[in-house]
Amino acid sequence: MTIKKIFNVVSLGFGFTLIGSAVYADQCAYTSKQQAIAAVSRLEEGQTIYQLCEPCGDTIPETLKINSVSAGTVGYQSYWGVQVNNSNIDLAYTYIDDINNKNRKVNLANLASCPASEVSSFIFISPQR
Repeated sequence: MTIKKIFNVVSLGFGFTLIGSAVYADQCAYTSKQQAIAAVSRLEEGQTIYQLCEPCGDTIPETLKINSVSAGTVGYQSYWGVQVNNSNIDLAYTYIDDINNKNRKVNLANLASCPASEVSSFIFISPQR
């Protein structure tokens, strides 16, 4: 097995996502219990979230309507995670509406006190015409 293959296998085992030749870590996919609860307290069924992975090169967020939301252990050490519509989300790449400005979306990792790098604290989305 080549060193590159070993790195890819090890990377996948530690929660990394492979995109082309670049590797991006899931920054806030595994959180503390307190961070997961803080994030879930900001989410509710019917709400829209905006997913944008800036380190991956995304420039337009994907929108997702929440049908279900939960927090729980991920089965690795004492880490927790957040699930939306039965899929794990990374808080670092998830934004929610700012209650004071409908066009401004706030980073969920920041709200949950999960340190994330190379992501904006907030993004703006122009209203649809």
